[in-house]
Amino acid sequence: MKLEIAIFIYFYIIEENMMNYKTMIKKHAAVFFAAVLCTLPLSLSAQIPSTEEMYGILEKQYSAGNFDKDITCTLSLIIEKPNEPKSAHQFKLFRRDTKDQTTLVQLAPEADKGTGYMQEKNNLWVYDPTSHQFTHSSLKRAIGDSDASVSDVKKRSEFRRTYEIMDIGEAKLGKFEVYTVMLKALLSDARYAQEKYYVRKNDPLILKIESYGSSGRLMRTTLIPKYVKIGNYNWAAQSIYINEINKGEKTTQILSDFDTSAIPDVVFTKAYLEKIN
Repeated sequence: MKLEIAIFIYFYIIEENMMNYKTMIKKHAAVFFAAVLCTLPLSLSAQIPSTEEMYGILEKQYSAGNFDKDITCTLSLIIEKPNEPKSAHQFKLFRRDTKDQTTLVQLAPEADKGTGYMQEKNNLWVYDPTSHQFTHSSLKRAIGDSDASVSDVKKRSEFRRTYEIMDIGEAKLGKFEVYTVMLKALLSDARYAQEKYYVRKNDPLILKIESYGSSGRLMRTTLIPKYVKIGNYNWAAQSIYINEINKGEKTTQILSDFDTSAIPDVVFTKAYLEKIN
């Protein structure tokens, strides 16, 4: 009887030790798998989007800057050049994106008041209130003596028609984690041959654009520090255009006083620019 009890106690102790060992193994395994799971979100979040995914991100961002209704706002340009005082220019901007039409009327300074820009699709007419003449021009034309152009404030074309994605990377821009996207211009009248976009990861807004000529030279850097939400649309309320060729030159563009009321059809005609002068 004593021998049976001894054998029972012996196997009981072995079984207990085995259970403790299994429990220990399970605990270590749980810790290991927990550590692996903790690292998964980091690796997934750091994963660079595919080309197709990036097309989707930028197409959405582009379409968010176009409106299905008329919009009017004030366009202010602060122009800085070396050895010259800052100059401020103000315009009234009218856009009808459903027809790809834009009209700009200069309000200040007084010497340039009445100068007008009328864009429809790929055509641009510039009105000189002094000579009362229209000049047909390119959308690449600068607004006044600034580093901003009409193509910066008109409706955006579909992204896939405008650019081909060449490369996707990632970087840190200030406090923001961003994707870097190298783009090749597809439109024959594109102002720049290539551009590099810096796109915020957690909220895909374009924060910076580097614009390159056909030789690969950096021509202009655009910083977009402020967006404004108008309904479901994101508009760059402030853009800073830095001239990389003429060092020290830059233009700060500010959009304000937004109004989505219907605009009379006549505003998008040459007759309107002639009439207000």
